[in-house]
Amino acid sequence: MLSKRKLVSARGVSKAYDIYGSPLDRIISMLWFRPHRTRSFHALSKLDLDIYSGQSIGIIGKNGAGKSTLLQLICGVLTPTTGKLQVNGRVAPLLELGAGFSPRFTGRENIFLNAALLGFSKEETVASLQDIITFADIGSFIDQPVRTYSSGMYVRLAFAIATTIRPDILVIDEAIAVGDGQFARKSFDRIFQLKEQGVTLIFCSHSLFQVEALCEEALWLHQGKLQAQGSASSVISEYETWMNQQSQIVTHSQISPRENSLQGYAKFTNVKVCCDGIAGFHLRAINGFSKLEIYLSYQSDPELPPPTVGVTIDTADGRMITSNGSWVDGIELERDSDGKGSVNLIYPKLPLLKGKYSLSVFLMCERGIHVYDAAEHIVTIIVEQEHILPGLVTIPHQWLSPDNFENS
Repeated sequence: MLSKRKLVSARGVSKAYDIYGSPLDRIISMLWFRPHRTRSFHALSKLDLDIYSGQSIGIIGKNGAGKSTLLQLICGVLTPTTGKLQVNGRVAPLLELGAGFSPRFTGRENIFLNAALLGFSKEETVASLQDIITFADIGSFIDQPVRTYSSGMYVRLAFAIATTIRPDILVIDEAIAVGDGQFARKSFDRIFQLKEQGVTLIFCSHSLFQVEALCEEALWLHQGKLQAQGSASSVISEYETWMNQQSQIVTHSQISPRENSLQGYAKFTNVKVCCDGIAGFHLRAINGFSKLEIYLSYQSDPELPPPTVGVTIDTADGRMITSNGSWVDGIELERDSDGKGSVNLIYPKLPLLKGKYSLSVFLMCERGIHVYDAAEHIVTIIVEQEHILPGLVTIPHQWLSPDNFENS
């Protein structure tokens, strides 16, 4: 068994910024070379971390947790205030959109500039040039100044450069959230391919689902400090539990699937939800008796694999109770030659206990990672029950008398 190479080593790494009371205080500090009416903000505090070749690590946490600061330190954009950080190997960062591009240069010229900044030789870039242009798929714009590019073109070109010239470490900070569904799907395929080739992946995203799908391990940062580290599933579970305990009530407005459709590669054309034969956006149900039916129609590109569908049910305060995915259940959605299809999901005896719930539907790629379209919290379900048992759901169960123990 080959030993893994340590690519990132952090010991007691912190990053602090001086916060000035006014612009005048900043000027005085610069002129006299000493702090003047300042306070320090620690974006990252005393972090110890080791990352080895072949690892795929997701970084999660709320806004302001220090996630982007950590990525910028690893990429060399920032330097630590205290502590020691050592990075071995070539790092390909996908951080701020278009970072490292010169607006006046053409896309082709920026390929050579960006590749050089990443530490690749001109010969390596020339050898990969056509692959980069083909993957970016921006047509004749490759020879136009990048200042004329849309945000989607920026991310296409940046992603193509970073992933075609094989790096040792690929760092992604929400970058693939930009662009259309077709390119996002192609990007996820490329990331999986690089992982299989042994490239180390550091992926930061607010999408916990994507983190768990792409990464074997995860770090949870909170207020600049490491809260948890371990398998992606265990860290995400711990993070979700903590989030639920914050007692932050989130009010969701009713959203029509047509109004909420993303400009992706596939979209819902109709979403209909019925409870006991009654359709609507505000439904009533009885625990253990009601039949909930979800009818979904969609339009997708027939040249790509059929999409998949996910359904989630949340409590009124935003806690997810359950989720179902067609790809998990091994269901391949059928569609006609034009890419039109439909699928139904049925809960024959709704197990939810009394309370108010919301239902969301998602149209996703065949891996169940990229979301093409979504109708979130589209339906409100009020559940009633004939008993006083507390809780959220009724779990299927069976009572046995002592005489039946040996036969169970």
